Amino acid sequence: MNSHSFISVMAKLIDESKLHRIKEAVVELTVQEGYGGASIAAIARKANVATGYLYRFYAGKYELVSDLLDETIRGITGQIEETLTHCSSIREVIEPLVQYFFDLAAADPHRVRFVYSLINDYRFSIQPQQLQHIQSLCSRVAMLGRLRGEVEEGFREEEIYLMAVIYPIEFINIRFKQLFVQEPLKMSDRLRVVELIMASLRGSASSKVSNASI
Repeated sequence: MNSHSFISVMAKLIDESKLHRIKEAVVELTVQEGYGGASIAAIARKANVATGYLYRFYAGKYELVSDLLDETIRGITGQIEETLTHCSSIREVIEPLVQYFFDLAAADPHRVRFVYSLINDYRFSIQPQQLQHIQSLCSRVAMLGRLRGEVEEGFREEEIYLMAVIYPIEFINIRFKQLFVQEPLKMSDRLRVVELIMASLRGSASSKVSNASI
């Protein structure tokens, strides 16, 4: 490797390290201070980089936070897509997906809190391409579940998404807040979340809707 190539590699590694620190700072400050309180200056200070450095990669705070949300959503969709390639039942999709969320909660709790705060913030939304991908994956999950008799015929893609993705995130964050139970997440919690999701998907959604409209 010549000196020019070595310098280029080192510069890339330094940039990657700085970007990693910036992303960690964004997640932590957004969780602690809210989107409004996580200023560019505070992010740069926490990440130990110059404020101007952030603008080399992002137009502003909104773009930076949106990119992090998109990165996290890609991780979730990647997990679903991976399991769909080799599973034979919807349970084989749900169990590893819930495990993914619980593992993330153990390894990077701020990231789970970050996603929770942004999915409840109307200023942010899933990118159209990602949303289309999610809808396609949820459609595949629903189809697999119907073939196996694990999903009631009336369930739509948005309901699959609500139960399989949103519910575990909500459960974990309620536990983080210790609203009802003052104890850490356990394996029994993960198993219960899986069973509650499976039970809800087996429910008669269409008949409930029909009865409610009478």
